[in-house]
Amino acid sequence: MNKAVIVIGIIAIYFIINALIIRKCHTKQDSLEEFSVGSRNFGWLLSCFSYLGGWYVGSIYTGWFAASAGLGIFAQYLVIYSVASLVIMYLMARPVWIWGKVFDLETQADMIGLRYGNKKFKVLFSLATFLFWFPWLILEMKTIGYIVAAATYHSINFNIGMIIVSLFVVIYSFYGGARATAIGNLVQGITFTVIGTITVYYLIRKIYGGVFAIYPVLQELKPELLTLQGGFGGNYWASVIITCTLGAFTLPGIFNRIYMADSPKAVKKSVFIAPLAGVFIGFLTLALGLGAGLLEGFPADAQSAIFWMADHYGGPFVLALIGIFALSACMSTISAVINTASVLIAKDLASSVVKNLSRETMLKYAKGLTIGVGLISLYIATIDLPNLMMIALVMYDCIVQAFIPLFVGLFWRKSNLPGAFAGMLIGVVIALYGNLNPQSIAWTGGWSAGMVGMGVNFIVHIICGFAFGKQKHVDEIFKVVNNYKQTEGSKLI
Repeated sequence: MNKAVIVIGIIAIYFIINALIIRKCHTKQDSLEEFSVGSRNFGWLLSCFSYLGGWYVGSIYTGWFAASAGLGIFAQYLVIYSVASLVIMYLMARPVWIWGKVFDLETQADMIGLRYGNKKFKVLFSLATFLFWFPWLILEMKTIGYIVAAATYHSINFNIGMIIVSLFVVIYSFYGGARATAIGNLVQGITFTVIGTITVYYLIRKIYGGVFAIYPVLQELKPELLTLQGGFGGNYWASVIITCTLGAFTLPGIFNRIYMADSPKAVKKSVFIAPLAGVFIGFLTLALGLGAGLLEGFPADAQSAIFWMADHYGGPFVLALIGIFALSACMSTISAVINTASVLIAKDLASSVVKNLSRETMLKYAKGLTIGVGLISLYIATIDLPNLMMIALVMYDCIVQAFIPLFVGLFWRKSNLPGAFAGMLIGVVIALYGNLNPQSIAWTGGWSAGMVGMGVNFIVHIICGFAFGKQKHVDEIFKVVNNYKQTEGSKLI
């Protein structure tokens, strides 16, 4: 019980520090722009950790860690797509930010509405991406409950831990909007990247003797962990990497992070730090898990292994730190999802039902929906959902279909409404059918249903581009990007 008290005390102090910093940096939320995109004045450091927080999930310390212990280097796809994501975000930064600034865009669907000039498609796109994204919010809340229970020697119940931490995130998201989520992401991101990297490296050195010392041992005792084994062959591995790389930029929260920056330069600076920070902590965490299965006493529940290792080799202090890192990653993701989702529903969905909504009313709706989305998600997370992870993975295969109209539409003027709608619809149908009937895509040699769907989606998009040509308004909005001059440098915070 004394160990549990130490862990709980350290975690409680960390939460107090979070609350004090968020309160200190608070700005009055008196406009929808402030609540949704922080008045577009975040410097490169805040932009960096806003992006990292919205993208980096807590399950790396549970599910991914277990995958590294059980499947070996297959789990390292996380590290590869972290680097690949840098290129995509760098390319997207300038046009997305400029359109956001000039046309007052505040959601991902706002950009779709501007680019393809159709309100109905904007609403449909917004609804689809929200539904495909929502399961990950539930998963992160459930991960919180798991982390709290594992890190406190099960002295705190799964649901109680999940409710307390999730409500903390919901409250500060309601209280401070995008700025509070960004400040929280900054504190939490620095915690799990900087301090987390040092702590995980300490465990690697203590347990294995060094980062690469485990590989010769694995080569001798468990060589299959160093190959893409079993049904997880090269094509499937490549599928996962590509889907994750592209799918990450279809998540509504990522676009909001670009809008929040004070300049395209701030976004471009951040992409040289955020993914690389993720690479360090991701690689080291998975390297720690790679040889974990060889340790005597390795727990039957591999998802709890990192907490067992932290306690066994570092004691309650290191266990508390690992718990804090995992909770930080979860809280960053949850705050980003809740803030983005509340604005998305208020602006994109509610305004399509209730006509002539004022900006002030949208702000009230968004604030209320922060609580609503948070509580509904929390309630669902308390229910036993054995297939939730599978549902979330299928939804990821679906949401990646949005990448084609989003990314291609940023650079190709002939991208048009028929291609965006038909391509995405066909891609989603193929992804759903392929996941429900795996034998239907057996001919691909391991490529996922999401990749097959995206390939057809792209072909349809290109064919429609040539068949129907560019839309009338496109030249004007592209001219805005080409002629935009950014003279001011990016600030730090």
